[in-house]
Amino acid sequence: MSEEREALQARIDALQEDAIAFCAELVRTDSQNPPGDTGPLASLIEDRLRAIPGIEMRRVVAKEPAVNLVARISGKSPGRRLVFNGHLDTFPIGDASPWTTSPLGGEIKHGRIYGRGASDMKAGIAASVIAFELLAECRDSWSGEAVLALVGDEETGGVWGTQYLLANVEEAVGDAMINGDAGSPLVARIGEKGNLWVKITAKGIPNHGAHVHLGKNAIETLLDAVTPILALRDIPCPLPEGIAGTIREAQPISEPLSGAGEADTLSHITVNLGQITGGLNINTIPDSAEALLDIRLPPGVTIDDVKAKVVAALAPLPDIGWEFLSECEPNWTDPDHELVQLIQDNARASTGQDVAVNLRPGFSDARFYRQHSVPSVVYGVAAHNMGGADEYATIEDLRAVFAVHALTAFDYLSAAS
Repeated sequence: MSEEREALQARIDALQEDAIAFCAELVRTDSQNPPGDTGPLASLIEDRLRAIPGIEMRRVVAKEPAVNLVARISGKSPGRRLVFNGHLDTFPIGDASPWTTSPLGGEIKHGRIYGRGASDMKAGIAASVIAFELLAECRDSWSGEAVLALVGDEETGGVWGTQYLLANVEEAVGDAMINGDAGSPLVARIGEKGNLWVKITAKGIPNHGAHVHLGKNAIETLLDAVTPILALRDIPCPLPEGIAGTIREAQPISEPLSGAGEADTLSHITVNLGQITGGLNINTIPDSAEALLDIRLPPGVTIDDVKAKVVAALAPLPDIGWEFLSECEPNWTDPDHELVQLIQDNARASTGQDVAVNLRPGFSDARFYRQHSVPSVVYGVAAHNMGGADEYATIEDLRAVFAVHALTAFDYLSAAS
């Protein structure tokens, strides 16, 4: 280990308590979405970063009140650019009565930091921001640039956050990206399933519920249309061999953390019938009905593949219409990429345990970076009660994520020095 890296490790150890306190401070700063006002949280981070000499920092606001914050520091010479991406907004608190701690209290007890956004993803933000500060301290030991791209619009789709930055802010696009969104210090997430959201509508003929011979039930018509879409779950999925092997190898570590059956979910098309609406009351025949379905597809299956199957199933059916609401292709970074290997090695050293590489069943803003051909890894704390009462992140997880973000960024940028 070089003297510079030893010095960095010592600084990481010295700043662990600072990372905990900073995470709690972030939690105490309200950034619920909606309304999505991330200005106060951006101000808190700006106040901290202003102490760094030579930093370039600016706000980027595509749509009020979602404030995006971009900061950049340069190393000793030109080189690669590493981006820390993360979202400042959180789920709303909703009904606070089930909470046993203050939702915005940032209370630290029992080895945990409590509050809305603690795990999703203010612990990850704290880790990335202080890792960024440490890179500034040792900038004479690495080449290239380190960038913070912190966004205010992830929970509501990312249009005015990461997507906007990638399209309009040059320094937000890098040679590699680390994201501290919720996950686990024992699993580096290198890819995500694709998604296709579909609305299906059905028409009927209304009448009295006793006179079924005079009407046509739109809900029953809708169910006939939904059934073949649910059957997409049974279609064989030809995963790329590298991804199939990654999922298999990760299973013994990843499933105890994320639930039995995760490997099967990652390997197949899944369909969730999220909502059905229709009808007025029990004794009238409904004249219209609607279903919303969330289809997730693994690598090796494309959006066009699934769309074609949906259309083929629905087009022959009378009184049925459909609309594709949202879509994203499956995306992944090569498991053998340098960034993936660095994170896995540093995570093993920091946790003292074996660390898996795997995909995520859901999506994050990393998908937008991969769409821009930027190798990306999500590495964050485990999610506890995410979106629910008494959300928390463990201090043990935060310590590991902070260390891995800082060491991986240093290793990546100094490798080309």
